Amino acid sequence: MDRRSFLNRTGIAMGAGIGLPALSAFESITPRELIDRDIPGSWGDLRDMFQLEPGRIHMALMLLASHPRPVQNAIARHRENFDNNPAEYWESNYMAAEPRVIAAAAEYMNADPSEVALTDSTTQGLGILYTGFKLKEGEEILTTIHDHYSTEKSLEFGAERSGAKIKRIALYDEPSQVSADEVLSRIKKNITPKTRLVAVTWVHSCTGVKLPVKKISGLIKELNSSRAEEERIYFAVDGVHAFGLDNIDIQDLGCDFLAAGTHKWLFGPRGTGILFAKKDAHDMVVPVIPAFSAAYGEWLGVVPKDQLNFSHLNSPGGFHAFEHRWSLDEAFKLHMNTGKENIAARSKKLNTMLKEGMSEMAHVRLLTPVSDEYSEAINCFEVDGLSPGETVQKLHEKKIIASSSPYRKSYARLTPSVINTEEEVEQCLKAIEELA
Repeated sequence: MDRRSFLNRTGIAMGAGIGLPALSAFESITPRELIDRDIPGSWGDLRDMFQLEPGRIHMALMLLASHPRPVQNAIARHRENFDNNPAEYWESNYMAAEPRVIAAAAEYMNADPSEVALTDSTTQGLGILYTGFKLKEGEEILTTIHDHYSTEKSLEFGAERSGAKIKRIALYDEPSQVSADEVLSRIKKNITPKTRLVAVTWVHSCTGVKLPVKKISGLIKELNSSRAEEERIYFAVDGVHAFGLDNIDIQDLGCDFLAAGTHKWLFGPRGTGILFAKKDAHDMVVPVIPAFSAAYGEWLGVVPKDQLNFSHLNSPGGFHAFEHRWSLDEAFKLHMNTGKENIAARSKKLNTMLKEGMSEMAHVRLLTPVSDEYSEAINCFEVDGLSPGETVQKLHEKKIIASSSPYRKSYARLTPSVINTEEEVEQCLKAIEELA
């Protein structure tokens, strides 16, 4: 798109501030009976929105979610418009579509839209954050041995560029017995005057442990109170396995950065995610992928550089599967309509039921804490005499879709979501009992 087109579509005049994207006069094509604004009246209504294969108990949707009907319909609507008239549909809608999605994400998180960038996944968000994070040679990153490959490699890439050092620590010895005191004391003990970044994962997909992120934020805030601004410690979180489950309020949570894919617990379109950065931490991240946003307008010479924010600069540009990215707001709407607090309570009920049942079985070792204070919805376990792969295979034979954790030390996992039922949890417990 040329400079004149950019000006026309954004309504930005030379020397003017960044305004809201102008609405296009282009009449989008209305597909056949596809617009659906369902609000579930019950958990059964919510389940009915998913095109899940019947006859199976789906206990691995934490890997990749099925699209609920409102998301399916939005994707189909955008896809039909793109297939009928791709160039005009894209040019007429892209400057309004992404701000709409960002606004929905910000509302869900209780954030300002300028603090939310759109990504394609948790991995992409972590790569943008840690590769672009401003560190100097000799400064330290404190992280853990419990993190996913994506966090480890992203931190390594960033450290290689900056010359910073990485320190990895264990936050607990026995996951099922983890406590906030244990986690906080180990973090505090390992922070040095050179520590500038603490990087953790909220819910460990290797063990199911949920960290007390709010308390860690409080600890770091306390330590920063005696530090100069140029020595401030920043706190970053991979939040994907709490995002869409925990009743998240990013202001209350207190972290500086949070990356999450939205195609897992949030039931968003595949290939979507978010990266949050607190306003006073924006300057710590150097963009690593050019953005197709108001940042493009700055390059054209029509947007003042000082009016660009984190969202403008760090939502990767290029051509995406726009029918998916532009439909993400429907997933946020569905969660808001269902009620974040309702989803959190339902998830805790189903997962507590599963953990309490497994903890009573002599042939099962439950790695994940039973307490919902230290766990979310990933339940890792071992069955006597069976490898994780054998356990998962035997459950699959019983029509239960389980998974195993992709770490150096692996465990079998069952991960109930809010579209599962109490009866399905009972069937899972019966199947595990029969593995004795």
